[in-house]
Amino acid sequence: MKTKGKIKNKARELFNQKGFKNVTLREVAKSLEKSYGNITYHFKTKNTLVFELYEDMVAETNEIMLSFDFQNLFLGILIAPRKTFEISMKYVFFYVDYVEIRRSYKDIYLKAENDNAYRKEGYMKLLKLLQAQKILREELTQDDLNYLMDLSGAMRTFFFLNLHPENFDDKALKETYVKYINHLIFPYLTKKGIEEYKLHLE
Repeated sequence: MKTKGKIKNKARELFNQKGFKNVTLREVAKSLEKSYGNITYHFKTKNTLVFELYEDMVAETNEIMLSFDFQNLFLGILIAPRKTFEISMKYVFFYVDYVEIRRSYKDIYLKAENDNAYRKEGYMKLLKLLQAQKILREELTQDDLNYLMDLSGAMRTFFFLNLHPENFDDKALKETYVKYINHLIFPYLTKKGIEEYKLHLE
């Protein structure tokens, strides 16, 4: 692996372990047994490094979404948390330190807001398709679906925000997360949707 990749991996590891604001570029250099100048050659500032880590996370998430199974839409939505869990854990500091990143790094925050708006637009189309397929209740309004998406985002953040580092290697954590997230959609399902939900997840 090239030096730039090693720096990103070590920084990400330290951010996850110690918290984003508690790690400096000098500490990253020390952990890699490299000079501070070697680190700043690749990343002039901590902002630059964090911004690139954010873009890596988005790229990895988008790669998963490109493989989404539209032939079985509801199943695809239910298994998506299982696929994205590893990425969320890999970059868990973005959840844990979101408020600090938002406060300190406006460019990252604004890009995240734009990316989230774009994903939300795409997800709304999927929810509308589920309504057309009689999986989601027909009477749900645009506001109801927006609320569901906002709730889903908030609960994902809440889940990772409340993790303790000693639980990061818990093998049951992924299954807990999948059930936790997918249960959000349950109250919005039709009878047909409930039957498919149970078929896929129980």
